[in-house]
Amino acid sequence: MSTIPELLDANFTGLSINDFIVRMHFVADKLEQHPAFQEDNLPEYLAKPPKLRQIAEALGQARDAAAGGDRGKIADKKALRDVGQLALSMNGQHVTMLSLHRNDPSLLHNAGYDQKQHKTNVRYAASLLDLTPGLEVKHGPVSGSITVIAKRLKQTATIELQSTDQDPATETSWSSQGIHSKSRIELKALKPANRYHFRARYHADGRTGPWSSTVSIIVL
Repeated sequence: MSTIPELLDANFTGLSINDFIVRMHFVADKLEQHPAFQEDNLPEYLAKPPKLRQIAEALGQARDAAAGGDRGKIADKKALRDVGQLALSMNGQHVTMLSLHRNDPSLLHNAGYDQKQHKTNVRYAASLLDLTPGLEVKHGPVSGSITVIAKRLKQTATIELQSTDQDPATETSWSSQGIHSKSRIELKALKPANRYHFRARYHADGRTGPWSSTVSIIVL
């Protein structure tokens, strides 16, 4: 029996709680305009963008409530995250099934999910702007400095880097750290003891791809 190929990566269990909340808002923003979510009578099991945002906001509140270490509140946070993960997985599966049903790989674009690379007969080649660069951050040689390492899929790829030392779920908190064509980006004069969050996206042909998952570090 044939199985539905996993064309979209909808597994976010490896993300930190903050990154997961950011991802939920990101997917909600993308699905707001996505063709797969424009029908009047969507299946009842789907989480529409307002519902995703509602879960993300509730998860943020549960995260704060669990910061004191109360076991019950930690359990509530985990349960709510599981609800969010299931919602993202089912939405991603819906986009995949509609793409296969219509034989339209373009539906896999701009849905808020990274696309999986498969050695299958599915004839779909993702462009660079459908993908996201990988990021790693390390402490620099002096106080207030860090090194951002961008794992680009192409040596010639250009990426835009942004950072924030505030709530990464607040879009207006992000500020530009420039557009770069190298893999190692040195940043200096950051505030020691502050946690900084970073994200990046590809630039190509005057267009931009989706933002990567965020990575964070406490500056020494």
